[in-house]
Amino acid sequence: MHRCYFVKKSMRRLIILVCLLSSGLLAAQQKLDYQLQVQVDPEKKSFAVQGSLTFETNAASADSVTIVISKGKGTTQLQLRDIPATMYTSTNASGDIAYHWRFKHPLRTGTSLYFSYAYDRGDAPSFQFYLDSSFCMAGGYGSAWYPQVMSRAEDGTDNYTRGTGTFRVTTPRHLMPVMAASTFKTTTAPLTQSFEFHYAQPDIFSLYIGNYTRQEYQGRLPFYTYCLSKTINGSDISRKAASVLDYLTSEFGPLAIPNFSIIEFPEKVSELTGIGGASILGGVVMPTGALREFNYALFGHEIGHQWWGNKILSKGNAGADLLSEGMAQYGSLQVVQHFDSTHAIDYRKTGYPGYLRDQSGLGYLKNAAAGNDEPLVALTGSNGHILGDSKGFLALELLSNITGKQVFHKALRNIGDKYNHDGLTWKNFLQEISAAYGSSLEWFYQQWFERTGAPAWQSSWQQQNNTLQLTLTQKDSVYRLPLEVLITYNNGATTLQHITIQERTTQLQLPVNGPVTAVQIDPYFKVLHWDDSLTPIAIAQSKVIQVLNLRIQQKPDEAMALAKSYLQAGIPGDHYGVEFSLYYQLGRITAAQNKPDEALAYYQHALQSASRAPELLAYTYYRIAQLAAAKNDTALLQWACNNAITADEANQKADGMEAKTMLLKK
Repeated sequence: MHRCYFVKKSMRRLIILVCLLSSGLLAAQQKLDYQLQVQVDPEKKSFAVQGSLTFETNAASADSVTIVISKGKGTTQLQLRDIPATMYTSTNASGDIAYHWRFKHPLRTGTSLYFSYAYDRGDAPSFQFYLDSSFCMAGGYGSAWYPQVMSRAEDGTDNYTRGTGTFRVTTPRHLMPVMAASTFKTTTAPLTQSFEFHYAQPDIFSLYIGNYTRQEYQGRLPFYTYCLSKTINGSDISRKAASVLDYLTSEFGPLAIPNFSIIEFPEKVSELTGIGGASILGGVVMPTGALREFNYALFGHEIGHQWWGNKILSKGNAGADLLSEGMAQYGSLQVVQHFDSTHAIDYRKTGYPGYLRDQSGLGYLKNAAAGNDEPLVALTGSNGHILGDSKGFLALELLSNITGKQVFHKALRNIGDKYNHDGLTWKNFLQEISAAYGSSLEWFYQQWFERTGAPAWQSSWQQQNNTLQLTLTQKDSVYRLPLEVLITYNNGATTLQHITIQERTTQLQLPVNGPVTAVQIDPYFKVLHWDDSLTPIAIAQSKVIQVLNLRIQQKPDEAMALAKSYLQAGIPGDHYGVEFSLYYQLGRITAAQNKPDEALAYYQHALQSASRAPELLAYTYYRIAQLAAAKNDTALLQWACNNAITADEANQKADGMEAKTMLLKK
């Protein structure tokens, strides 16, 4: 999950991809290795960690080194053996404690350092850490539950360092610890059991503990599905995920992982933390609802992160989000085009069913209309996801179509071989694609990655005998664009022709073989643009996007004030569910503030709106059902569940409400 803020996925929640917490995770310290013991006692709210870490210094760590550990309960012990040094602490943005060691004398490159440590993390919640009596999530990104050594990148930023090691995790016998991309062995005692996980491949370590059952599937790699719910079909999920992994391996190159894990975590934890999914090396972590029905876009994205954010690490800030979020989303689109091609145009244009709808062309246009736009090479904060997963993947898809898929994917495989150890800069990426193409692509990079906006054009045509005179005028910035033209004849036949425009106004003469009744430019939305059917929706929904983005930025009071101001001003000619969506956002904000009665009132107001947003209707009823379940209001619960299912059926069962509502009725 970089942003330490929200999340990549119960589908309506943002999905955090843990592989992207920083602009690059570099193995700058040499041979970092951990020997670590974790003793977890949920009933006592104890998460005790002790052990040692060793590594060899490099030039960047000759004078000093920084190690970060989460704030625990009681005293934290961290000691450096044999090397004279002074130490001071500070608190980082995540609330973790940074221990800064400055050596008395500069160390030679390759000097071996040995640290020992012991502390109890306790159960204090934080980003990527959660502990209760039945479940524990300790993510390595954003929660330094074990001592994390920091490395200095070329641009001066400090990043987590990957390491190898052995982790011995002891829990009560009814609980099972899970760590992906490792080999393991188990020992049992009368009241406890211990799992010893070994990492030969450097990684950032994440630990999950629950009452798991494990289902196995033998693909090219062993696939493990760790389920908390008995209704999850782990075998089917593993089989389909294996197919996705195999397909992306053919496009992106091989992975050095011993196995692949799909790890369930509770819906309750997803709601409390805002985390809707994560990608970790050798695995994905999903809430219960996301595992009830396999979603090719979701799994394509998360498995895509095995390369983009795990195997291939970005270096520096420039283009970092495109090399992680954008490329993972590009991989997701390739998966959909391969396994579910009929919905590929939906994905590009308005969103894939059951996936985050704003991760699409329309999603970008809504943000642009709301004034939220940045160059893709310089995305900041939440825009790494908001724009990287909307405009970003569509720009990369267009680039691959210009170079040709075979050329583009050969370049990606070469990048994986060449940069998987030392990291990849944005400049490296662009140079490798241009070299594979055999010609300069600076024109493309400049117009799609280095400036804001998207193409907009107007077209006109007239027929003279067997010639179609077509005129296209670009409205704003001028782009060089390869476009498809779909020509429809009066007998119902169609032809598809290809053109290129690069001037403010382009006039073309196209051959035709009969009376023409319609001409469509870019009919399959292969080029992100201000489409006539999408533009009014984007402009209307821009109000909702402004409120939603404030929610994402953890500014609920500002979001609520803005939503109320729009509602008080009125939404004239509301054809696109703007009032409905604003009330829905108010419900989400107040529910998160533990104000269930206010939230219920806002959801009920939403249902009274003149027009409703189909993609949110089922979830509005579902949110009402959640509130009813918490109040033990059986009649309201049944009513809301029934309507959630009905609305979902009308929306092609995009949200899997039948399964979700069953959980509420238990």
